[in-house]
Formats: sequence, structure tokens, C-alpha cells
Amino acid sequence: METPLKIVLAAVHLEEGPDAVPLGAASVASALKAAFPGKLAITLAEAFVSQGPQVLAARIKAADNARETLQLKSALQIAAAGFSVYSWNRTVMIEAAQILRTENPGIFLFCGGPEATALPAGLARSEGGPFDAVIAGKGEVAAVELLGRRFFGAPPEAAAPDQALDALPPVESEDEGAANGLAGLPSPWLDGTLEARGREGVLWELARGCPYSCTYCYESGGFAESGGFAASGTEKRVRYFPEERIREELRVFVRAQVPYVFVLDPTFNSNNKRALGILRMIREETRQNKGPPTHWHFEVRGELLTREQARSFAALGASLQIGLQTADSKVAALIGRSFNKGLFASRIGLLNEEGTIFGLDLIYGLPGDSLDGYRRSLDFALSLYPNSLDMFRLAVLPGTALFDKAAEYGLASDRDAPYTVRSTPGFPGEDLDKAAALSHAADLFYNRGRAVAWFNQALRPLRIKPSAFLAGFGGFAGSDVAGKGIEEAQLAWLEQSYRRAKKEPVLPALRDLVRFHGAWGRALAEGAAADIAFSYHPDEVLGEQALDLEAFAASARPRSVRVRVRPGSKGPELEWG
Repeated sequence: METPLKIVLAAVHLEEGPDAVPLGAASVASALKAAFPGKLAITLAEAFVSQGPQVLAARIKAADNARETLQLKSALQIAAAGFSVYSWNRTVMIEAAQILRTENPGIFLFCGGPEATALPAGLARSEGGPFDAVIAGKGEVAAVELLGRRFFGAPPEAAAPDQALDALPPVESEDEGAANGLAGLPSPWLDGTLEARGREGVLWELARGCPYSCTYCYESGGFAESGGFAASGTEKRVRYFPEERIREELRVFVRAQVPYVFVLDPTFNSNNKRALGILRMIREETRQNKGPPTHWHFEVRGELLTREQARSFAALGASLQIGLQTADSKVAALIGRSFNKGLFASRIGLLNEEGTIFGLDLIYGLPGDSLDGYRRSLDFALSLYPNSLDMFRLAVLPGTALFDKAAEYGLASDRDAPYTVRSTPGFPGEDLDKAAALSHAADLFYNRGRAVAWFNQALRPLRIKPSAFLAGFGGFAGSDVAGKGIEEAQLAWLEQSYRRAKKEPVLPALRDLVRFHGAWGRALAEGAAADIAFSYHPDEVLGEQALDLEAFAASARPRSVRVRVRPGSKGPELEWG
């Protein structure tokens, strides 16, 4: 029997978490296994950016003893190693490859990924880099062709599933998979390359591509962070994986009782009929599940939300991430987006009415924006009662349309990853630093401080913009606050603000709100119990009548009540003292 060649595919994750899954490398591994059955022994090697290149190189070398080669009579010397390169791991990947090259001069090293596709300079050996080959394009197809020519003289006849993916027209039908080439790609979740059971979470790839043209995104330059090393093209199109594959992967996740599923589809609700069909499929497949519930996370376009979508997401207990980016229509236009404030607010209102969990994204440093503009965007975002806010400094990514227009817009950014903007004509460096400090304060007070349920309610008596309140809190609390100390800092800043505004009579009700929701959040997330001494009866201060805290404090009768908030089998429970 012919001895298989040993191939290692490496992935480096930005940080630990349930979505730290090497799906790109695994998808390439699945394609190689299918194209060269019995000829390759493929292993995955993973690390985190913080661990550095030495750890990654060691794990690649240790892959000789991995599960796939244990049944072989002797360990195989690694013939080739592939690296999935993103902006956040470029340096680690290059240095790890250099270590391998020094220790094994004959090894064949190749790389792919969005960063390799968009900025290949300096990666290939001919340009001083460590890699023998740099893949630009669809990772699965290109890797099969590359290794076929390198080790077997030519790629197999079926190297490119169905045909070269870039040559295919976009599709609109429900039976998309067979028509768009993705049906020929094997699933790493179904062929055993990735094991779902025992993971904190999984990545579930439903589609590739995006119908929009946001200039800061890889899609605007024709690059997509897909399941393969990279995807490239010149059209704005969406390609869907076929329903049969999606359903089979779903069953794998349900049977494995995976606690968290991050759905990889950058605009899940761009096709309303398909989105509702998949949500219905998830409900059907999970209905008989006897284990703990799975949390499903989707990326959606806010303007495309419907009442039925909101209701379906809520019924599933799913969470949504929505790219707001800016609340200024002129700034939005400069980055290839359209924005109607009234429409956006009304669609987000559907989520609040149905009780759907959602977060909003904001970017500061966009062309045409300013510090005041970012403050207004933050104020608008907070007025929508999001469950979380993710705020980022603009990254001018190579390969994007924004990168090509950087000089035209006057964008000065870092030349190396992560390519963050350093100044713009309307957003000089000192203002970007102020925006960063404001974003940190918002994250500390609103997100980590679990202030979602009461934030706008608490600010109403102060007659102050959220951005101004949070900027003050940032200077008051500093950056070293954590854990239970966040709640104490919140209360101290609120009390100081209320006293300045001469609103002291409202403080007892406000303290009840903050302490209760803090205890509830800790019981839910950390399993911690807490005792609370309420100044008012909880049914009153936590009810609708206290939405106007000033009116409530003026009319309600104080009542001292002690309540214990403790974790329970179905969520936090209250025990009356």
C-alpha cells in the first residue's frame, strides 16, 4: 500500500472563545481528502495569537503523533504545511513558517486566506518570505490544484467541484447548491475532519458572499472570509450551500448538544424566504432535544428585518449582530452603505417588541465622520436599547475599496496589521483617542456593567446625552475597574450626577434598579447569589410604573424589602426575605 503524504494545515485564532474553530483550514482539509483519497494524511494544528510562533511551530511538528497517523507503522515526516493567514495572525504565521523552514529545509510551505489574497507581498520566498506558494482565491479549489501538481504531477480531474467557482453566475433559486458549485464541497463536520461533540461552540457556514458593497469590508474588493483559505471574485453575489448539507450539519450539532452555534452568513436575512425556512428547520430539529438549549447567533441587516423574522429569532432564543456602523447618512454613503434613520429604528423596534436579543456595531474614524458625529451615532445606537454594543476603530484593510481610496479620503493608517486608522481630515489623532476612550467607557458601563435594562431609564431624569454621560464616567472610573467593582463605580457616578442635577429623591429607586439587575446578571452568567435590600417593593420599582423614575419617586410609598437573587435550574430565582 502506498504510504500517504503527511500534510498539516495551521490555524491561529485571535482569542479564546466558542467561535475559535479552524473551519477554514478544515474545509481545505476536507477538499484535499476528497480529491486524493488514501494519498494524504492530513492533520490540523491550532494556536492563539498570544501564544506566539514558537507554540504554533511546535504544534505543527507534533502533528506527526496526531489521531490521523496513529495507525501508521511509523510516524511520517511532514511533506507540506499550509497556513490560513488573516490580518491578525500574519506575523505569527510568517515567523512560525520560518522556524519550520530552518529546521526542515525540504518542507513545502504554502498559505492562503484573506490577508494572503489581499496583500501577498512579502509572503513568497521570491520576495523574502517563507512560503513556496501563496494561494489567491477559493482555498479548497486552489489547494487541491496546488498539491496535485506539486506531489502528483497534476490535479485530479474533479479538482474544482463542478467547475471553477468564479466562473459561475449568481443564483436566486432555493435549489442554489447544485447550481453554484458549493454542492461539490465536502463538509468538515460531516466527514470527520472536525468533531462537534465536546466543543464550546461551532461555526456553521451557510453561505458565501454578500449582496452589499461596504468599502471597508473584504467583500468590496472581491474577497470573502469563507470556509476555505479565501474566496475571491468580482461580483457582489451570494452563494448558498445546499439544503441537504445544511440539514445534515444541523443534525450533527443537535445530537452533539453543542452549546453555541455562530452562523457564518454575513447577511442571513438578505433572502427572507430562505432565512425563515432555516429558522423553521432549526426549530424542527431541536424540538426533540432533551439536552441543554443551544444558543444560535446570526448576522443580519437591520433594514431587512420583518415582524416574522423577529418573532422567529425570539422563539429560538437566538442573538443577532447588526452592523449600524454610523447613524450619519452622508458618512454611510462614503462607505458604500445607505442609511435611513427612521427605517432602521422602526425595524430594530420589531426586535424589542418581540424580545429578540441583538447587538449593534459602530465604527469610529470613518471617512467624512468626526468625533461629534461618532457621539451622535453612539447616542442613536443607545436609544435603540441594544443588548450589547461593539465599537471599533476603522481598519483600512488591504484589498478593500476603502484601501484603494485612502489617499482620496485623506486616511492615514498603520501600514502593518491591524491597519487601524491614525487620522482623517475630520477625525485627527487626538479625537480618535477620545473616541477610543468613549468606546471603552461605553463598553464598561453599558456592556460589562449590564446596564441594558435600565440605562435609558436612568439617564432620562438627568436630561443628558448618553455620550456625554459615558465620557464623564470614563474619566471618573478610569480603566482598572472590573467585576463587582463596575457596579460600585456605576452607582458612584450615578449618585454624583444625580446630586449635581439636584435629583436626590430619585436615588433610592435608582439604586434598587442597578443592584437588582446586577445581581440578576451575575446569577445568570456566573452562578452567584446576592442579597438586596430594596427601598421599594420590587414589583413596583421593577414594573412599568417606574419607567419614569421622577414620577415614581414622587408618588410611590417606600417599603423596605429584602430579596435574595440566586441561580436556578431555569434561570435566576427570587427568594423573599
